[in-house]
Formats: sequence, C-alpha cells, structure tokens
Amino acid sequence: MCIIKKAERNDLKEILQLQYLAYQSEADLFGSRDIPPLKQTLDEVVEEFNSGVILKMVDDKNTIIGSV
Repeated sequence: MCIIKKAERNDLKEILQLQYLAYQSEADLFGSRDIPPLKQTLDEVVEEFNSGVILKMVDDKNTIIGSV
C-alpha cells in the first residue's frame, strides 16, 4: 500500500536523487541534460521546503517512490 505524507527535511536529498532519476528519460527526449529538474540543487529544494509544502509518496517499506 502506498501512502502520501508531508516530506520531512531529512527526505530532501532522497527526493532530489529521485527527481534526477525520473527526468533522465525526458532529458534524452530533448537531447540535453540542460533542463531545470536536472539542474536543481539541494539548496533550492530546501528553499522550496521552507517556503511551501513538499509531499512524498512512500511504499509499504517506507521507501520514497514519488514527490510533488
């Protein structure tokens, strides 16, 4: 069963790594790695976290499998 929860600060590095993996196929379609999701830094994700809400989806092993 998958659950959506509010991300915690210590999730941000894992979420950013997942984002990098998720956008590889889109970068391949564009023929460039120069797209915003692949250029985002951990500091920028922390800024987003501090100014809004980041949600995560976790599986039954509490592994993050998605975020928004």
